[in-house]
Amino acid sequence: MTPYFPDQMAHGRQGSLWPWEVRFDPDDPAHLSLTAAGEVRVRLVTEAGFAAAHLVTEAGEMHPLTRAGDGGAVQVWEGCLPSTAPILRFTFALLTDDGRPVYRVPAGIANAVERLDRWEVETATLPRVEPPAWAAGAVIYQIFPDRFRRGDPAAPAEGAVPWGTDPAWLDFQGGDLVGIAGSATYLAGLGVDAVYLNPVFLSPSTHRYDAIDYYRVDPRLGGNRALEEMVEALDGVGIRVVLDASFNHCHPRFFAFADLLEKGSRSEYADWFAIRDWPPRVLVRPDAFAGGGIGDPGTYLEYLRRFQAESGVEVVEVPGEGPPVEPTYEAWYGVPSLPRVDLTHPPARRYFLEVARYWPAEYGVAGWRMDVARYVDYGFWPDFRTAVKSVRPDAYLLAEVMGDARRWLRGDAFDATMNYTFRQLCLDFLATDRVDGRRFAEGLVRLYGGLAPETAAVCHNLIGSHDTPRFLHEAGGRRHRLFLATVLQMTLPGAPGLYYGDEVGMTGGEEPGSRGAFPWHDEAAWDRHQLETVRALGSLRRLHPALRQGSFRIVFADDDGVAFTRDSPGERVVVAVSRAETAPTLVIPVAAGEPRLVFGGSRVTGGESMTLHLDRRGVAIVSL
Repeated sequence: MTPYFPDQMAHGRQGSLWPWEVRFDPDDPAHLSLTAAGEVRVRLVTEAGFAAAHLVTEAGEMHPLTRAGDGGAVQVWEGCLPSTAPILRFTFALLTDDGRPVYRVPAGIANAVERLDRWEVETATLPRVEPPAWAAGAVIYQIFPDRFRRGDPAAPAEGAVPWGTDPAWLDFQGGDLVGIAGSATYLAGLGVDAVYLNPVFLSPSTHRYDAIDYYRVDPRLGGNRALEEMVEALDGVGIRVVLDASFNHCHPRFFAFADLLEKGSRSEYADWFAIRDWPPRVLVRPDAFAGGGIGDPGTYLEYLRRFQAESGVEVVEVPGEGPPVEPTYEAWYGVPSLPRVDLTHPPARRYFLEVARYWPAEYGVAGWRMDVARYVDYGFWPDFRTAVKSVRPDAYLLAEVMGDARRWLRGDAFDATMNYTFRQLCLDFLATDRVDGRRFAEGLVRLYGGLAPETAAVCHNLIGSHDTPRFLHEAGGRRHRLFLATVLQMTLPGAPGLYYGDEVGMTGGEEPGSRGAFPWHDEAAWDRHQLETVRALGSLRRLHPALRQGSFRIVFADDDGVAFTRDSPGERVVVAVSRAETAPTLVIPVAAGEPRLVFGGSRVTGGESMTLHLDRRGVAIVSL
């Protein structure tokens, strides 16, 4: 009789075949990767109800996994093994709360382990996720350049409406890079570590995602020299600069598309773009405007006439059925002013990789935020990473991906994502009350369980941006909810993403409403409590390293509140947030000998558990 292998039934009996949710993806660094210390880190994400989990080697060695996250309906199990074995063959064995064994093999839940049921990985080939150290927990301040500050508020800005005018799609208000440079001390006082600028390259639009020249800073903003001086001014107070651009699409006056318009299919740049019908033009069907999402037809036709004059792209009215507006070239979401660049075409790819290298190498910028990263051929991004890191190894590469960004965060493309999932959790808990504290806690555990800890530490945790309504607007103007969201943003794992003006209580709905002018002209309207909150939390993050890089664990959740710990060597910080309209008392199951309240208007008592007496709609940050 053939003997059992040691790992075939690690718990000595067959496993339960209930369809348990036990997730493990060996290709995802959130589940399997090498740590900075060279150990193999393993993670499982499971449903609730498990009391223990082990990684089991082929030789039958049982390596216990620690429950690193517990969010009600979801658990995260984590452990580290030495990377001495060149090949690691393993499965997982778990025990439910009522003592039933559960075996997880590559095929799924199994009653036992067969000889072909083990994962087999070469430890030398495991990914090592290595974002720049400076970005872990960095406070990143996002600026829409036209709307932040004028270098000389008294001087008229050519072609601009008065500062503070209600934001409109096409109206410039005259913000520039000189104004940002002059705000260096203000930004440093907020605890900002990096400024992320929306695009600055030459463009006819306020948003500048339709660049004409990727080597020229828009003269409206002060030109290349102004960028150089701004980088120097911010560097002088310890603030880095991250640029933003779209390599997915450009303006029709971009040199390659302009050449194509002039020469047609004979252009050497014809293959940089996808042309469905020559010559490149925009077909307009006025009869189809009704119900086509266009709005007022007369206004849109006027826009198209101006677009033709400004871009050189012919606009042609045609009869028949079809879309109201149809470029004969591939454009981002069909927008005529945004022809899409084919980055699989080698010359186009080389051009944009050189752009990616140029600004970090020549102007000292610390990284890139790349627009609509999901729409670019994925194969471009590893080349992009190599190009940028070759001239600045500590560059921070941030992807705009709304939703699950794990594909882009496996160590070969981006360091971080704009964490719109984080924003959704904060909206649901604090702006719309769609979920209670327990569901919010569960969402956090799911979020962080899906990211390698190194990645989670650098993801851009935003609660609003130029593409979304501001948080205060979403919260119905309830300033205390913005305050609570800011506390969470500044204390949960990640790089807090402050959208300009949120620190003084700016509001605004869908774009362009969220792109208003910073109220330098009306300081009486500033929310001083919110401003002091941001300043205090920025300072606190520097005093308590656990808030920047510490591990994370949920320790309490109820209908209206949540509490979690951030741990680093020699320090534990407990953060509690409650949206309750009464002053709650929370008993946190964390031993606290001499708890010290470092932020918030609460009382705290220690012991085997810690008791927090919160203010109404209150917060507490406690150092242990």
